Amino acid sequence: MIFKATPEFAIAFTKFTSLLSTSWPNYPGSPKWKFVVFQIRWWATFFLAVSAFLPMCYGAYNHWRNILSFTKSLFDAVNTIQTFVKMILCKIHYKKMQYLLWEMEKYVLNAKPHDREMFILYIKRCGKLHVVSMICGFMTIAMIIIAPIGMPQPFPNIVEYPFSTEGHPVFELIYLHQSCATIHCLSILTFDCQIALLLWYAGARLELLSQEFHDAADYKSFNECVKKHQYLLGYIQDIVISSRHILATTVINCVLATITSGIHIVGNEPVAIKVPFVVASAIISVVLYVTAWPCEHLAHMCKIVGIGLYNSPWFQNTKQMNTSVLIVIQRSQKVASIDVAGILPSLSLSYYATFLSKIFSYFTTLRVMLSKMEID
Repeated sequence: MIFKATPEFAIAFTKFTSLLSTSWPNYPGSPKWKFVVFQIRWWATFFLAVSAFLPMCYGAYNHWRNILSFTKSLFDAVNTIQTFVKMILCKIHYKKMQYLLWEMEKYVLNAKPHDREMFILYIKRCGKLHVVSMICGFMTIAMIIIAPIGMPQPFPNIVEYPFSTEGHPVFELIYLHQSCATIHCLSILTFDCQIALLLWYAGARLELLSQEFHDAADYKSFNECVKKHQYLLGYIQDIVISSRHILATTVINCVLATITSGIHIVGNEPVAIKVPFVVASAIISVVLYVTAWPCEHLAHMCKIVGIGLYNSPWFQNTKQMNTSVLIVIQRSQKVASIDVAGILPSLSLSYYATFLSKIFSYFTTLRVMLSKMEID
């Protein structure tokens, strides 16, 4: 492992990367100055994203006849708009996120040795994906920022302003502004990693609960497990409510980014121009996988609770207890899912596989169309 696999490190790493998105809320009881700093950072990054998005739209409008410049401006605009849309959604669900993250961190700090072993197992399973994704995202952002050195474009993104940008220090200020906005686009990944952390945590808690259900030997311990089950179902429902629209924006961004970058990837442009689009599109697809994987796992863990209870010697219990056992088994068949009507049917690995299949079909179709246009 390239990092220390502890629950505290996983939380600290995610909290640190969330500084880009200003999405990790302050906990109740924090000093007032922390809330003030949080609000200042939120509005500063929000203004940064919006002010970078507008010149991209202006550039796309001015180059709508040039399909290459037009699609590149749209590609940049789509990624930029997602940052402040997700910021707004996190702001709307601030209280729920505050409760979810605070409950998670509080439980981890007081976790028993057996629970910590389970959390460490989960971190070893998915931690590398989060770290490697962040490193690749940072390298891509750095490549985009320094790209103008060897390319015939003045700024990292194709933007235009209703005034001259060739003078000094106007050019340097705009370059710095666009570079900061490009770095802020890395927050697209931090939003989803934060949600994925909550989903993995809920899945680990359900797996621990399935073991407790299996080992429940009397009615009292069984009732304690039922209370934990009800609490976790409510906790998971809060995760679903606060994250479904954030993840829906990820799906929309993946679709639009694929459409706008496809013509550059399969076209006859130089390799130096294709590489940033290929890498950026791959990372955007990985962002969707970062949450699709824990969603699939969480749905499986919901069923595991019922399976663990079914495999216990419940038939030796009293009639009253067996009635409760059957109710819990039946409830465990209703799995948690993140969906948005008309946009996201149900986020899972099956949906992700279908999404990738459609992407490759789109690239193939686009390549055939471009080949026919070149022949004509």
